[in-house]
Amino acid sequence: MTPPGKAINPQNTSDNDVLIGEVHESTVNVLSTVITNVYKPFIDKLTTEDWGNCDSEDRKEFMTTYSRFTAEIIEAIHSLKQNVVLAPFNTNYTKDAADFIAGKPVQKQKEMIDAFEKLFNDWYEQIEAHLDDSDNDKKDDKDSGPKVELDFWKQKMRKLTGISEQLKSKNCRTVYDVLNLVSGGNSSDTGKPKEKLYLATSKWRSIELKVTEQLNEAKDNVKYL
Repeated sequence: MTPPGKAINPQNTSDNDVLIGEVHESTVNVLSTVITNVYKPFIDKLTTEDWGNCDSEDRKEFMTTYSRFTAEIIEAIHSLKQNVVLAPFNTNYTKDAADFIAGKPVQKQKEMIDAFEKLFNDWYEQIEAHLDDSDNDKKDDKDSGPKVELDFWKQKMRKLTGISEQLKSKNCRTVYDVLNLVSGGNSSDTGKPKEKLYLATSKWRSIELKVTEQLNEAKDNVKYL
């Protein structure tokens, strides 16, 4: 395996190499620009001779698939702009949170827990509101046609996938782990009512389950529609 951070020469790679890299947050936008502004004009100018032995039916199938892929990319970009984004916790608490989870003393323990509790509740309300809005949108479109139905489930699947991935992220898990330790009584002198935090973490587990169930429903509907 090539060590992370080392430059990779494609000519020197083998079938056993694993290429490692970081996907930039604007990758989808860049891909859309390349497909629309670079490849599309080039393909449109291809002559019959350029296509070589590719017959008309194959060319038609290729163009149909290309257009569909382009539309999916544009739809994905639109969906990403509407995604639920859970705010990160203050990076000033990164070391304190790690120490607290490891059972080490933390100087600004109460301050961190207060900040995490507020952020935690904001996340919960944000996700809950989104799930309620999705249900209402479905009710409004109950008499719509099959394409609108499919688009609804695709959109919901993308949004729920984004939420689900964030719930599993280090950002969310760190906040949850800290508050869960407090609510479980594994901390000392936190100054927070453990019952209140226990209720919050219990509600969080409930909403995680709800997101998972609705995501599986959306995936199944997209698959079979």
